[in-house]
Amino acid sequence: MTEPAPGSRFHRHFRYAIVSLLIGIPCVWQRHIQAGDLSSHLYNAWLVSEVSAGHLPGLYIASQFTNVLFDHLLSLLLRTGSVVFAERVAVLAATQVFFWGCFTLASAAAGRPAWTAAPYLALLTFGAVFRMGFFNFYVSVGLCAWAISVVWQNHSRLRLLAIPLLTLAFVAHVIPCLWALAVIAYLVAARRLQPSRRPWLLGIGLLGIAGVALFLATKIASRWAPGLRIDSMLGIDQLLTFGMKYKLLAAALFCLWIFVLVRRFEMQPATLSDIAVQLWVLSAAACLLLPDAISLPLYRAGLTYISIRLSLLTAIFFCVAIARVPMNTLQKAASAAILAIFFWFSYVDERALNSIEAQMARAIAGLPPAAHVVATVRDSRLYVPALVHLIDRPCIGRCFDFGDYEPATTQFRLRALPGNPYVLTDPADVVALEYSEYVWRRHDIELYRLLPCPGSNDICVTTVHPGEKLVRQQLDSVPVW
Repeated sequence: MTEPAPGSRFHRHFRYAIVSLLIGIPCVWQRHIQAGDLSSHLYNAWLVSEVSAGHLPGLYIASQFTNVLFDHLLSLLLRTGSVVFAERVAVLAATQVFFWGCFTLASAAAGRPAWTAAPYLALLTFGAVFRMGFFNFYVSVGLCAWAISVVWQNHSRLRLLAIPLLTLAFVAHVIPCLWALAVIAYLVAARRLQPSRRPWLLGIGLLGIAGVALFLATKIASRWAPGLRIDSMLGIDQLLTFGMKYKLLAAALFCLWIFVLVRRFEMQPATLSDIAVQLWVLSAAACLLLPDAISLPLYRAGLTYISIRLSLLTAIFFCVAIARVPMNTLQKAASAAILAIFFWFSYVDERALNSIEAQMARAIAGLPPAAHVVATVRDSRLYVPALVHLIDRPCIGRCFDFGDYEPATTQFRLRALPGNPYVLTDPADVVALEYSEYVWRRHDIELYRLLPCPGSNDICVTTVHPGEKLVRQQLDSVPVW
């Protein structure tokens, strides 16, 4: 095998560097990154530092070995820099890990760099899971994609790298690790079979997923999302982040992916014997059959938003399945157009959300130091709950978000004792405050409420009295079109 020319090697590395820079632009183009739970992660990293310093009695730090990697990174960065520095560095690292992990997996399956799939992977990098702010899960998926890719390449020594990658992924989140182990087991088993017998293995896998769904339905308290969720079978719903305009982009991407999928059916190897296609089919089946929420016996709150997480895994394997498909000029132009419009929409909507967050920061600035606050604003037009935790970042160093959800779930390292003066401890109360109505009953705490000003989209502050019902009120935060 001949060595690549120095010039070609330079151009290849230059392309990787340019793509890395482009992927990083959405992490620095606004004052703050608008990604749902990111504000909560930052706020709780600050609380952890306060608890570690001996402050905030009633809060404590639990020993935890999963769902903590991103939070530890934020704590480290907050000790060395500002909130803006911490969020940008952490999210930049997360996006690079995710994108290049998925790109490496698609390239391993295609047998060449998967540049034709790169625009789609960029969409997924800033899709619904990113905007929800599920960064421990997100980073774990990226690391697991790296682990699967080194096994896929089938080099004896290289396969050993999967062990430390999966270990690090477990520290981030356990669910993608279970996914990766299942994928690796399926990959190893499929390679031991003749291609003509692999459809039988696919059938066994589908039966296994159906069996898991049946077990959860009969033995574990679970909740299924309504509808058939056809868009999840391709992962198209990852584009549904903010307003209605993303529906148009999702429809355009759906049409484009159908054309690409038809071209994949026309290629060799035969579709049903292709391991990548089989893994996509299994992921799509999981999206359709598995529940959207599961009660976990070890935690006070269950695992939710499972469908959107599975949708991301499905979309990744769809990109892996089509990575070998050559794109004509029209398809490349369509992919670039969808990507450009998606980022344009995201920029406009992030700017609007930053404006709302700035209004909240100004409202908080007028409150007494260490005030207890809740924000009861919502935008029912958004596909992701972008306003639920918007108060958390402005509260860092200034106030306490009494509706902070993390300690009540016991799924994170920060925990709270009942009756503490800083945060709710009953998950049912947190859910009521976020999604329905919550009655304030405490007399020992002065609570302030941030809500839309009557007749405008400004933010006002009121004092909450015992017995008062807290209901989220509509705030039109982003332009629909």
